[in-house]
Amino acid sequence: MSSGYLDKRFVIVAGKGGVGKSTMCAALGLAAARAGKRTIIAELNTREKAPHFFGKPDSGYDAQEIFENLYSINIQPEPALHEYGLMKLKFERVFKLVFENEAMQRLLRMVPGMNELILLGKAFNLERERTRRGDPVWDLIIVDAPATGHGVSLLRLPQVILEVSRSGPMAEEVRAMRDLLTDPARTMLNLVSLPEEMPVKETIMLADQVEQILRIPKGYLLINGVFPVLATAEERGWLSTLGEAAGGADPRLGRALTCIDAMVARRDLQEGYLAELRRRVPLPAIEVPFLFQREFGFDAIDVISRQLADVMV
Repeated sequence: MSSGYLDKRFVIVAGKGGVGKSTMCAALGLAAARAGKRTIIAELNTREKAPHFFGKPDSGYDAQEIFENLYSINIQPEPALHEYGLMKLKFERVFKLVFENEAMQRLLRMVPGMNELILLGKAFNLERERTRRGDPVWDLIIVDAPATGHGVSLLRLPQVILEVSRSGPMAEEVRAMRDLLTDPARTMLNLVSLPEEMPVKETIMLADQVEQILRIPKGYLLINGVFPVLATAEERGWLSTLGEAAGGADPRLGRALTCIDAMVARRDLQEGYLAELRRRVPLPAIEVPFLFQREFGFDAIDVISRQLADVMV
């Protein structure tokens, strides 16, 4: 059984695009902030979502507080490379001489995975940032990983680099990234899915890759958008009888019964996918309910956050 994610420092949320990864990141971040953890949600060179859930504008590369004790950042390759270069070379003039000449620019463009390595490196550096007193700047970093295939490539990158380069300054940095990703005391990877055909297939595949290739400590399976169980078989029989008895006398009742039938059918369809996920993905599963709201903002994140806090914290 997974320990609570608040025991970790580096929490990764992964899954197919469109399953609600960013929603889960925001909900986990809110729960952590309320628990007293200084938390940052790291989105990786993408269209930002985290700050918008809290009614804030894009954060950009500079961390922005989006809720008390909760921050977000959108890590981008160019400013991340500039920050890393200055950290190592100390002076802006030296950085420009080394990194802004045409030969180096061509080299950076030619090296496969360089942008991804820079993104991962900045996320890694968030974990090791310290205040002047030596305390961690961030108690918890939540990484909103790219969609399945790209996410696997990104998280596997340190392993790939170490297979071809085992010594030197770059190898030392990459080895430290690899050590963080595989450290069960600091890191947890959570999977997000929907109870639908394609997300279930990709989640099962991703779970296998986490186990066999990435070897990142596993956390929870968050199954998003689960419809409620509205009626037992006996109650559905009563509803059917009621519909037949009412006939066309009251159109409103007919529409209400049609709506209930559709929701019951949707839940029936989801049951098979939920069972397959529980059977094929060896992680503690948490069902996150579908929220019937016209607008999806802070109120929705708050509901999901409180539910996750009850079972994951």
